[in-house]
Amino acid sequence: MKHMAWATDQGSPERPNEDFVAAAPGAVVMLDGCGLSLGTDLGCVHGTAWYARSLGTRLLARLTDSMGAAPQAGPPVGPPEGAHRPARRPLVARLAGAIADVAASHRATCDLGLATTPAATVLALRVRGDVLDYLVLADSTLLLDGTEFLQEITGGHVYAAADPGVAEHAITGTIPLRDLRRAFLLTDGATRLVDEFGLTDWPGLVQLIDEHGPTGLIDHTRETERTDPEGDRWPRNKIHDDATLAIVTP
Repeated sequence: MKHMAWATDQGSPERPNEDFVAAAPGAVVMLDGCGLSLGTDLGCVHGTAWYARSLGTRLLARLTDSMGAAPQAGPPVGPPEGAHRPARRPLVARLAGAIADVAASHRATCDLGLATTPAATVLALRVRGDVLDYLVLADSTLLLDGTEFLQEITGGHVYAAADPGVAEHAITGTIPLRDLRRAFLLTDGATRLVDEFGLTDWPGLVQLIDEHGPTGLIDHTRETERTDPEGDRWPRNKIHDDATLAIVTP
């Protein structure tokens, strides 16, 4: 990636920031750990922040493993890219392999069969020649800001956890770099002004980011949340959620 600017803010002092973002030349990942109610039995001694961080770093490693002239290293723990062809379903098997890697790393100490096992949303970008591959799993948002369009992509309610098969639920696509000016990656704590509070639309959110930057958008979101401290106007599970935003120029 040519340039990336990002900001993140912890939603509550009672729990660590469960968002994660990382980048390398040609690739970016962002994850939002599913923060369940405090005291929920996750069946995991590591926790949700650890899961998001572990899955993110493993996914980034898999995205960058095939870049450049170096041959791919020895077989990974999880499945390789295999039958998934980049032009058809880019990045799906990379995510599946990363999920398998993390599951293998803590299966001996944790009960991965619990429905409450740590989970996360996933956003991923990878430059491949003159195109950009993208992946969106669950309810984080990718905004593609093109020369003549602004496309919003938000996933559903299937999250990365212990089953590599959930990667098949990801939204994926490929866009020529010449058609793309930049991409915005946002966890749902950073999209509240649009999808939860209804105070602006996606072009309006981009304008706020352009005027105030990633930190300014999160600050504005926090100020708005503080006008409704009990969640009366905008009922929500968390008064303040972890919020992370990255602007990427590929």
